[in-house]
Amino acid sequence: MRVRSKILKIRNLPKTGEKRGEIKTKPYGLLLTFLVIGIALLFTSYYVFGIVLVGLFLYYLLFIKNTLLVEFFDTYAVFYLNNGKDECYVLFWNDVKDWQLEKAKRDMDILNIVLKDDTTIALKCLGRKKICKYFKQYAAVGAHKEQA
Repeated sequence: MRVRSKILKIRNLPKTGEKRGEIKTKPYGLLLTFLVIGIALLFTSYYVFGIVLVGLFLYYLLFIKNTLLVEFFDTYAVFYLNNGKDECYVLFWNDVKDWQLEKAKRDMDILNIVLKDDTTIALKCLGRKKICKYFKQYAAVGAHKEQA
């Protein structure tokens, strides 16, 4: 069986489909939570720890680039490879035969995808909950396997 999923240059991405979500590198909720905790600690006897927290999380919030990793559309998903070659992997939902998300302890999770032509793809990814949500919703029915 022929599949349409493949590595493409970002400029050649399909223009069809409705965008449903995305995963980026900055977890704003977590950053803002620790920033507020750091500010609160400034008014206690742990003010030195508060200064460190505020400085660290302000630096991360203001100076670290928020990179787009994955975009989810109603007919496909785009995994940006961020390899310096402006490439991405376009995965069409109807090409997915099976998928499995392996949790890593010291690195990013690994998403193993088996396509309908029995090709296997392994992609490193963040956003375990979002990935599971969209794969359960759009990928092949009954194809979900999640390892802890």
